[in-house]
Amino acid sequence: MNNDLLKRYIDDQPTKIVTKLDFATGKLSYDKIVQCQKRTDAKPEELCRAYLLTKLVNELGYDPAKIEIEHEYTAGRPHTITSRIDVIVRDANGDAFLFIEVKNEEEYATIDKDNVIEEQLFKLAGMERTDGHRVKYLVLYTTNDTTGTLADECIIIDNQKYPTYADWEAVRDFTNTIPARYGKAQKKPYIKGSEKDLETNFSHGMLLQLQKDLHNVLWGGGGTDDNDVFSSLTNLILSKIQDEDEKEDGDTYDFQSMTFAKDGDEEFETNEKLFDRINELYRRALKSKLYILDEKELGKSYVVDTKKFSLSKLKYAVQKLEGLSFVDGKNSLSGKDILGDFFEGIIRDGFKQSKV
Repeated sequence: MNNDLLKRYIDDQPTKIVTKLDFATGKLSYDKIVQCQKRTDAKPEELCRAYLLTKLVNELGYDPAKIEIEHEYTAGRPHTITSRIDVIVRDANGDAFLFIEVKNEEEYATIDKDNVIEEQLFKLAGMERTDGHRVKYLVLYTTNDTTGTLADECIIIDNQKYPTYADWEAVRDFTNTIPARYGKAQKKPYIKGSEKDLETNFSHGMLLQLQKDLHNVLWGGGGTDDNDVFSSLTNLILSKIQDEDEKEDGDTYDFQSMTFAKDGDEEFETNEKLFDRINELYRRALKSKLYILDEKELGKSYVVDTKKFSLSKLKYAVQKLEGLSFVDGKNSLSGKDILGDFFEGIIRDGFKQSKV
């Protein structure tokens, strides 16, 4: 995170949640919020939390007296501290409206997000409910400055709609915009040339984690052989490159999971609708990039074989790839071609291994 941007942002806000931020000593301090355990070291993850807490109060309208950090949960006999949640925003009834796990930007890019969502969000939310409180939104959060300004990057899951990790894993619906004043969480779409554009700066850690995540889900569970999955993934990336190439500034990308408003709520498109849109991208890619012009042949061409590659796996792959640019970001790995490095890693590191 850009420390100058962070310091300027915090200093400019009228309500001072961070009362001290000294990069020379590496120390900070908080005020007005509930500190179940004090944090004073200005480490990267703590700086992300400092930005988030300041934003929650000053931009999003939450009462600092209803915000807790480092809430502890106990279990077992005798009771021992098992874990803490980074941030809770409570409502007027004392229930957890936002239940937030914070990671620094580098860690967020490289962690096994599924594991964190299951172990540090769903399981702790279960302990929160055991203590007599409802939980609305689970949030895995970081802050990035890739566009030159500080911005949120997060996965937000409706815990009332999906009370267990297994419930959520089956569909993987999530939003990505923290709601203001106890409103509804929404998924802000990726739009070319906007503040919500694609990521163009890659690290090797990000790429390795992407390969691992895709391996664990796409190759996991059986039923699909290596060649089918590799072919499907190749087709998806071809579709994504087509999408990036044909979009102009202000256009919403097609290669992403979409939501829409229905009866005042946020609804997720069906997997079938997502498949149809990605498949159209794929057929346009076959025309413009592989010069396949025969309409009958194109009509029989599908981005994935749905008998061998489930639509839930299609959605998972799209969600993993949707925020990354394989065009503008292709040379971000120290001059190396990201596509070449990506597929080299797939072949070298063993998508033919057992699930890890």
